[in-house]
Amino acid sequence: MVFLKNFFERLIVFKSYIKYHFNIVSLKTCSKNYKWDTVIYIVGIGPGSRDYVTEKAFDTVETSDFVLGSKRSLEIFEINGKRMELTLNLKNELYDFLKNYKNSNSKEKVSILSTGDPCFSGLLKTIFSFDFIDQNDFEVIPGISSIQMAAAKAKISWEDYNILTIHGKEENLKKLLDFVKNDEKVIFLPNNLKNDIKFLIENGISDEKEITVLENLSYSNERIITNKISNLVKNDYSYLLVCIIN
Repeated sequence: MVFLKNFFERLIVFKSYIKYHFNIVSLKTCSKNYKWDTVIYIVGIGPGSRDYVTEKAFDTVETSDFVLGSKRSLEIFEINGKRMELTLNLKNELYDFLKNYKNSNSKEKVSILSTGDPCFSGLLKTIFSFDFIDQNDFEVIPGISSIQMAAAKAKISWEDYNILTIHGKEENLKKLLDFVKNDEKVIFLPNNLKNDIKFLIENGISDEKEITVLENLSYSNERIITNKISNLVKNDYSYLLVCIIN
């Protein structure tokens, strides 16, 4: 009886093993034979310097038939396919290109370059707002965001901060004001730093309040300044800025 009990226990274990192994083999076979249809890639290219571009981004862009991006973005890569330089009218340019591309049923590989990470103040939200675009139409290649870069330079844990962008979103100035009034930590991307500072001062924030300004991150002319907003408002800055309020 003991022998039979052991035999049946081993038989049950063996059947479970066979079932598990078969499922794994089937999954691997399915994955191997499945051909992904994604041909549009939104590629995060980091804060600016090619030193911070991922290998995945390089591989994706340099094997693409079409590459779209700003002049500064395009200069980072050795592009073998066709290129299209995007201007300040990039939303309309992207809309027209992608609309024509989808209507043509083309299978040529397209890379759209997005500075920083596409998922924060990048091109993902813009492209996904187009009425003819579906999530399955594209793949996102993440990049190192300017927020990450700023946190690394300032040696802070950015999980402790409120993250905010005012790029093209002046309604977020009110959120920034509320954070500062409540003495909450903030990392934000300004729209126009001098105007943003004036807004804070005009709405009751002391001009003794300090902000750390990180400018042109990853470039040779990178600059990091911590000063009172009364002094910061007197200076001029590039548009490549991240600000930290502790």
